[in-house]
Amino acid sequence: MPVQVAKTRWGGIADGRFRPAGFFRVGQSDGVFWLIDPIGGRYLSKGINTVRFDQDAIQNSKRIPYAEACGRKYGSESAWRTAAARRLASWGFNTLGSWSDEVVANAAPLAVTPNLDLGMSFAWQRNDSHPDDPPQDFPDVFDPEFVIHIRRRAQELCAKRSGEQRIIGWFIDNELRWGPDWRGPEQLLPLFLKLSAKTPGRIAAAEWLRARRNSADATPSAADSEAFAGQVADRYFALTVAAIKAADPSHLVLGCRFALPPPAAVIAAAGRHLEVISFNCYGPDANGALDAYAATGKPCLIGEFSFRGADSGLPNSNGAGPVVTTQGQRAAAFRHYVTTALQRRTLVGYHWFEHADQPAEGRFDGENSNFGTVTIKDDVYEEITRTMAAVNAEAESLHAAAGATS
Repeated sequence: MPVQVAKTRWGGIADGRFRPAGFFRVGQSDGVFWLIDPIGGRYLSKGINTVRFDQDAIQNSKRIPYAEACGRKYGSESAWRTAAARRLASWGFNTLGSWSDEVVANAAPLAVTPNLDLGMSFAWQRNDSHPDDPPQDFPDVFDPEFVIHIRRRAQELCAKRSGEQRIIGWFIDNELRWGPDWRGPEQLLPLFLKLSAKTPGRIAAAEWLRARRNSADATPSAADSEAFAGQVADRYFALTVAAIKAADPSHLVLGCRFALPPPAAVIAAAGRHLEVISFNCYGPDANGALDAYAATGKPCLIGEFSFRGADSGLPNSNGAGPVVTTQGQRAAAFRHYVTTALQRRTLVGYHWFEHADQPAEGRFDGENSNFGTVTIKDDVYEEITRTMAAVNAEAESLHAAAGATS
């Protein structure tokens, strides 16, 4: 007969290794990193992103097919929330990932991980108010107004929630443009140098390059670009973490959900300021990303990963990550990804993207993929959710064994 493991109300392992602190925090046992739940349980954040009734309007329309289907199936959004929470718990998930309806957590003991968009909300405002200027693809951390903005936003979003035990921590931003990626080949230094002449970030970048190369007109080298990225990262993390902690000293700061491993200088800056490094990683496994962040000595949380099935009936022509042939292969890919990551001492959580499939017609950015645990009609993908439940059930045991194998 399997040994029954005592758990806290949050789902953490209640084995007395850690003392309760009233809020989520991080700790180590036998060299392995863990989250510690408010009651002192040994905890891994097992989450799903975008758990919401109104997921994904069809591009350029107001139609939300998932909401339409769930309205017919459940009769109300409240009834859907209860059913969704119970279903997530039955699959072994304990966390609502980014962009989720947090009211769902009221129907089950689910933790939450809100995303603040702290830095990019400043860039979006600046771009909207100055449409004729070159856009800020990365927030101008040298602008004195940036500090005012992030302090105000942190107070508005975090201060009133500083006493909530269900919050694991705050994601600062999502997939900032730290260098070359799918959005373009430029490094941060040329992006800042392309800003309008009077922009504080443009002035700061030009002065920095002049001091480094004795010329503001010098063509930046790769070393220049990495060094400048490190300067930007150090300022970004120092300012945003300070703003969040001033508003809410109780909860963890979970990082900015790196899309790709950024330059080493950026990773080093993140390690100096963050309590948890978060990153999104769409690949067959997360080993390369975990290797990249290992030098920080900080725990890591995977904010997004996924696999799409070619047999789903969806186009899968726009969206991140591997496409496999069948739902069975999709389930096997999930098992390999998660069990491999759990063997790493630094891992403290993994969040699947996402709860429901995207519309075949494409959501706001055109993505039209089989990312869901359920179809757009809210039918469960049985193979992958059974595998999720099985892997989630053994996750703590697999992770604890990392202390003996790595």
